[in-house]
Amino acid sequence: MQGKKKLIAFLAFAMYFLTGAACIVVGSSLPHLVKLYNMDLEKVVLLGSAYAMGRLSTVYFTGRMVEKFGPMKVLAGGVLMVTAFLFGIPTIVNYYAGMCFAFLGGIGMGAQDTVCPLLLSMVAKENYAGSLSAGQALFGLGSFATPFLVGILLSNSLPFYYAYYILLIVPVVMLILIPFVKLDEKENSQAQEENVKPLYVKRSSVAYIAIFVVCAAYSAVVNTLGLYISSFAEGIGISPAISAFMLTVYNIGCVCGSFLFVVVLKKVSVQLVLLGNFVLSGVALLISMMVNRVETYFICFFVAGFFLGVLFSVIVTIATRIGYKRISVASSLVATASGASDIFTPIVTGIVVSALGIHVSIGYAILMIAISILATVVLWINTTEKKTVDE
Repeated sequence: MQGKKKLIAFLAFAMYFLTGAACIVVGSSLPHLVKLYNMDLEKVVLLGSAYAMGRLSTVYFTGRMVEKFGPMKVLAGGVLMVTAFLFGIPTIVNYYAGMCFAFLGGIGMGAQDTVCPLLLSMVAKENYAGSLSAGQALFGLGSFATPFLVGILLSNSLPFYYAYYILLIVPVVMLILIPFVKLDEKENSQAQEENVKPLYVKRSSVAYIAIFVVCAAYSAVVNTLGLYISSFAEGIGISPAISAFMLTVYNIGCVCGSFLFVVVLKKVSVQLVLLGNFVLSGVALLISMMVNRVETYFICFFVAGFFLGVLFSVIVTIATRIGYKRISVASSLVATASGASDIFTPIVTGIVVSALGIHVSIGYAILMIAISILATVVLWINTTEKKTVDE
């Protein structure tokens, strides 16, 4: 039984790493994809939008499929979708085919959103929140590994798209191992009703609206910082090389924080972590703007990443503890909010930055953190560890 649990945990964490690598691979190689496809940047960048749309438009139905067919079958399907994405984008050099492959990759990420929280609930009952934090850390490592791999290939005069093929090692290994995990209907049911400690709500509608707002605002924060940190740095006179490294420092902070909070979440409630991390990350960004020095930006962006990186998994933890009887569906609702934000944030921030300047991007992130804090307070007020009438 222990061997089976270890294999389940490996597959869940491997899926986090795989989707972390896959979701950033287009952005990491965008200038080279422009040359490969021989098209304008504004068209090729839509591959990322197709990926996000694939996730958003299917993740809720993926959650329902987990209930109907079981997590391992859906996981296998998701891995196949990501495999098609990684293989198809550089191999079939056709823009419209590329959009279809990107959409399939997004569906694969939706499988991660719905399956992995359920799988980890089977193997990490004592520290469910911490296991999701570890998954988020591996997702961050995947996001870090992809541009690093592309950089190594280019520095050795090798084609950038070899990175896509190298990453295929992960899904191939997963597809080999998945058939060795046999889960019956009883195990699926027990995972959802026994292994996750319930978090009860006083008013369900208020709690779920608050979760949706928190997740959408949080995704807007991380999307804004990911999109604009480098451009913001250049806009205040920092060289392009140092500006790119500033974004790297932020990403390293995200990964480090996710790993540390595996331990912290054993002792501190998820609601307190959610609220406290939003406050501390917002303070860090405010200090960076007030001091307005290069060294301060490096420190504060690392600190902001340190406290922000873990929060998606914390939001998933809260949502699945509330919807503990239907973990995959609860996870899919969080992913829906995140996916919607992924699509609309670049549009909204693009308009705001064009009108007011690049310096407004950090202020926009702080505003989204403020909204997240308010929604978190509402969520905290409406949740309890004891069963209520509404439940």
